[in-house]
Amino acid sequence: MVLGAWGMVPAGGMMDPEIMKNTFERIWKDWHWEETWGWDFPMTAMAATRLGMPGRAVDALFMDVETNTYLPNGHNYQDRRLRLYLPGNGGLLSAVALMCTGWEGGPEGDNPGFPDDGTWTVRWEGLKKAL
Repeated sequence: MVLGAWGMVPAGGMMDPEIMKNTFERIWKDWHWEETWGWDFPMTAMAATRLGMPGRAVDALFMDVETNTYLPNGHNYQDRRLRLYLPGNGGLLSAVALMCTGWEGGPEGDNPGFPDDGTWTVRWEGLKKAL
């Protein structure tokens, strides 16, 4: 949830981007990712996007962890007993939308959550900037 505060909530004067970036790096390095839930990956991607780290945003969404698995029917799989985790599904949709549109007061242009190195071609329509 620490990353969710930065990734999902509009920035205000009470949060320090440098402290959040340090927090992000610590979490990225030290978390036990295999013990996380499906919504942790999109929250990480949203925080990375708002911190100007699009490579990490994409890496978070593609992290090879069981709880970051999406079944052919679209369901976010957690384990044998929980084969449908809707917060993971909603988080993925929210993260990709933020990665495509950006947010009010954020950098100009589209696709701030994807590396601008020629490796990605991103097309989308009808999405609105996040707050």
